[in-house]
Amino acid sequence: MRSKQRIDHIVLFTGLTLGLLCMAAGAHADGLGDLLHQVEKRAPQLHAATAQANASTAAVRVAKSQYWGHGEVFGQSTHYNSDRLVNPISFPPVLSRSLFDQNSYSFGAAYTLPLDIDGRIAAKVHAQEHLSQAAHHSTAQTRLSLFAQTVTLYRGLQRLEGVKQAHIAHLKALQGHQKITAESVRVGRVAAVELLRIEAEIKSVEGLLAGLDGDEARLRARLGALLNVGQFRGTITQLRATPGSDISDKKTEDALKNRPDLAAAKSITQAENENLKGARREWLPALSLRAETMRNQGYTANGKNIWSVGAQVSWQFWDGGRRFANTDRAMANREAARQQYQNSLNQARAELQSARAAWHAASLQYQAATSGLKSATETERIQSERFASGRISAVDLIDAEAALARARADHTSALANWWLADDQLHLARGDAPTAYHRKKSNG
Repeated sequence: MRSKQRIDHIVLFTGLTLGLLCMAAGAHADGLGDLLHQVEKRAPQLHAATAQANASTAAVRVAKSQYWGHGEVFGQSTHYNSDRLVNPISFPPVLSRSLFDQNSYSFGAAYTLPLDIDGRIAAKVHAQEHLSQAAHHSTAQTRLSLFAQTVTLYRGLQRLEGVKQAHIAHLKALQGHQKITAESVRVGRVAAVELLRIEAEIKSVEGLLAGLDGDEARLRARLGALLNVGQFRGTITQLRATPGSDISDKKTEDALKNRPDLAAAKSITQAENENLKGARREWLPALSLRAETMRNQGYTANGKNIWSVGAQVSWQFWDGGRRFANTDRAMANREAARQQYQNSLNQARAELQSARAAWHAASLQYQAATSGLKSATETERIQSERFASGRISAVDLIDAEAALARARADHTSALANWWLADDQLHLARGDAPTAYHRKKSNG
């Protein structure tokens, strides 16, 4: 009998151990810094942006390859309606029947090297380099956008966690009052309506907690999507400290220097300037060198190896208005890029000013919530003492306890909102949140 109980204990202990290991394996990083680094590694959107930036880098190499021209091998066969001279003759001219044939073929190799005196290739290369820079800046902006989503969701979970803890404490107090009041009703000390009031309050708090659980599930699902997993299952760290000193005292222009979206818009404007240069340089003559070697042979005529080196200057005098239209398009694209940069700059300034105002407002709201929590705590203490001395009933006490629960929830929400405002202020300046740098500095 004892051995059977021992086996049952071993099986139970093993099952609990495996269960804890599975839960640990399914949990992700529980700190915001850890979470931001995980999003940086796993987010498909950031991987896609990185791949596009790599493609733009490869496009720069493609553009630069035009400096080196191209080489080719060729072969052809030709049929004429009468005998022709298959190969050119050299001095002294000696003509024979073997030099003529109605059919001929040739094969060889050629190399063409463009001399970019008109600057067309240079303009294309510079434009692509600026577009590559814009793509990399856009990748950095995508990273910050994902960070913004992450901190919003995570701070929301921290707020929900604090609110839940406040209402759970309230629920436990109500359940204790329920037992005491039920006994008082049984012995006839209080009316049954007071017990009904407490039970109704318990149901209200339970319904509120159920709604908070639903909100938490939605936030965790959205956070899991950023991590490229089904659902975020990690624990949420509790908020205790307040954000650091105000970091919003820098001048607006200095604070916006690190914003990658502005850098991307500026690079696009520079690329459109280069495209306009390239469109205008299409009106200039083009110069190239060509070297060629070939074997020319008739089917019945004698063959000969020929090589040649030459320079070619060409100027296109008619193209149906293509160059005019291409120049007009480049000018319009440049103007659009300039206006888009100005719009991005105006929006960035507005976001920074809004983030600064939100930071200060959140700090004042936290101070007000702290004062409210102190008042609610003192009121609850006084009412508890009055209840203990029998001067008030449990129904009178639950009002003070409900006010304390709301004050605790408001205090946690205010702290979470302040941290969110601090994170958003960093992001508005083009920087990652404080938690990201703390995790990075810790290795």
